[in-house]
Amino acid sequence: MFLLSSCERDKDFILPGPKLNTLFESQNSFVQEPGNNVILEFELEATSGIQSFEVFRNDAIFETADEFVGEISANYLFDYEIPTDEDIGTTTSFSVLLIDAEGREAGYDFNIVSGSTFTETVENINGTEVIRVKGRVNGDYSFLEQNTYVVDSTFSIENNGNLTIEAGSTVYFKTYPDETTSRLVITRGSTINAIGTAENPIVFTSDKLLTGDTPQADDWGGLFIYGNAPTNQGSVILEDGFRFGGSATNESSGTLSYIRIEHAGKNGFHAIHLFGVGAGTQVNHIQVFNNENIAFRLKGGGVNLKYISAIKHGGYGLWAEHGWQGYGQFWIFQTDRQATLVPVNFWNQARSIEFRNDEAFFLTEPRTEFVVSNVTLIGNGDAEGTENGTRRGVRIRRGAFGIFQNAIVTEFPDDAVRVEDLDVEELGNEMILDNVHAFNNRVNYNEDAESFFFNSGNFNLSEQPVPGINIDNFVGSLPSSFNPTSVSSWFENAPYIGAVENAGSDWTAEGNWFKNLDGTIR
Repeated sequence: MFLLSSCERDKDFILPGPKLNTLFESQNSFVQEPGNNVILEFELEATSGIQSFEVFRNDAIFETADEFVGEISANYLFDYEIPTDEDIGTTTSFSVLLIDAEGREAGYDFNIVSGSTFTETVENINGTEVIRVKGRVNGDYSFLEQNTYVVDSTFSIENNGNLTIEAGSTVYFKTYPDETTSRLVITRGSTINAIGTAENPIVFTSDKLLTGDTPQADDWGGLFIYGNAPTNQGSVILEDGFRFGGSATNESSGTLSYIRIEHAGKNGFHAIHLFGVGAGTQVNHIQVFNNENIAFRLKGGGVNLKYISAIKHGGYGLWAEHGWQGYGQFWIFQTDRQATLVPVNFWNQARSIEFRNDEAFFLTEPRTEFVVSNVTLIGNGDAEGTENGTRRGVRIRRGAFGIFQNAIVTEFPDDAVRVEDLDVEELGNEMILDNVHAFNNRVNYNEDAESFFFNSGNFNLSEQPVPGINIDNFVGSLPSSFNPTSVSSWFENAPYIGAVENAGSDWTAEGNWFKNLDGTIR
């Protein structure tokens, strides 16, 4: 016989205590110049309900957020402008205090220091005089062609400033043996005007070319541009310490033209990030060379891209998602970077082009929608008996749709052209795949690209080679019935399949801005 205690009671369920999460890189002090703002975002959590939330400055109440009382979660944006007449070196202490309905507390203490956010020093590296720049510029700055610049760690243009880079400028980025990453950031509301020419391009590259070391594919972080254009992930997104997104669809973040970006992609970053960048931004004649990660990374926005390429890209050539809605013309992606099956490496699943909408819900608005024409994609080779991995050509998935025309896709060790995750009524209507030659791949067409578009015979999809196009050569085309000028005047007259019509019109051979696979100037 077992005797149970007659007084045994279930224990009261105790809700967890409050949490105060920082949506920024936590640190004890934040330095900012007088007349400028320090903006920090906090996430408040209190499962029993918020009783109070207060902000203290120098131990006196600075702000009380009564609108949060009774809520179980909220976001608080701390926005403090340093007085314009404040002395340099002045330290102001702040603390934020969250109290839940049970009287339990969570807090965060920090200081704001009035001082310079940017350093500019003159140094000598192997006989070359360089200007080392580091930190946040609250306004305008210029890279002049006659100077040599080294970006050290993060160099950002903020507070609606403009960065001007003169044609012919070479900007080096400091490499570190640890996780410290050098990168150039154009913040939301600021602009960049980097306008090179075919003869005098702008080059972003590794400082190992100054120190005498051999550059690697992941020496530095990349170029980051954050805009005010919409995404489908929220009104404003915070990522890597910077915000992007908004409602300014046609906003301009500046102009990028005749630029080569080399040896970027450290620490999971990409060569060029265009996050929430508006359609008013001009991006053309951009080459990414020998990068470790993704070459072109697009999240939302409506920026259009013309005459772009990634040569020797490690991972994806271009990945667009989260509601990017834009045009593209004259795209080349060519890589000899191996994605081996044995041993398995990180880039086994890499694509030259990936279009996605939203991973959680394919129909999230605004949906990723594109019109892209005149493309040549060349993979790392497909040959029986080799272990070249599963690198793929173009994959359209997870709710992304649009027009993909006039493309050559060859030498991929997995599927070359793949369309999936769309409702059948969208195929042939909202989603058009036409005038494509996919050949010498392990699988030329897959999923809906095969079952709907190729097998129907209603679209000009072919498995026949394009004369002259091979693993080493992207110059060549075939006539096409589709001219992208029928869609928009943004496109140039190009009724042919491929990114480069012929040797006589080879836009990659102009001047000295473009590099071949072996690193020589084309």
